[in-house]
Amino acid sequence: MGPSRSFLAGVIVLLGLSSSTLAAVAPTFDWKLANGWNQTVLPSLGTSVGPFTPPAGAIKTAPKLAAEAASAKAQGKPGGVFICEDIHWKGLCGYAVEPLNECILLSDPWLTAISSFGPDPGATCFAFSSGDCDQNNAQWSFTFPGDDTGGVNTTNPFNDKITSFACVKS
Repeated sequence: MGPSRSFLAGVIVLLGLSSSTLAAVAPTFDWKLANGWNQTVLPSLGTSVGPFTPPAGAIKTAPKLAAEAASAKAQGKPGGVFICEDIHWKGLCGYAVEPLNECILLSDPWLTAISSFGPDPGATCFAFSSGDCDQNNAQWSFTFPGDDTGGVNTTNPFNDKITSFACVKS
């Protein structure tokens, strides 16, 4: 990472800017770096256990909004997922690019341990606590930049409940 990117990452951390703000300010900067990613790409976060078809109507087909278009400039790969065991992208974190339209059964140390879930731009990921990716059982969905709160302010928090997930191009 060059000096200007190091400086920018430090400013972003100090100011507490969000990943979407980062995408608008530095469109060639990888959003995961501002959230503590050490640039290690894991071979996988689990095991592929079969194909996945998203729930009908779950993927937006309307034109992208300006904010979505700006976030789409952030670096990453559809199918890339950054996860952490603790909220606010803390604790043990991992990143892998998983195949799209495949159900990934999480393995240790990720199984029922995720509190921050962030897909790269260009994909929507569906997460499950059922151990499978039955489209009718999708409990949570994530788009860039994801959720680092464990969903604690929702009626259905995902903190330490995810067992499997699947991502599709959005």
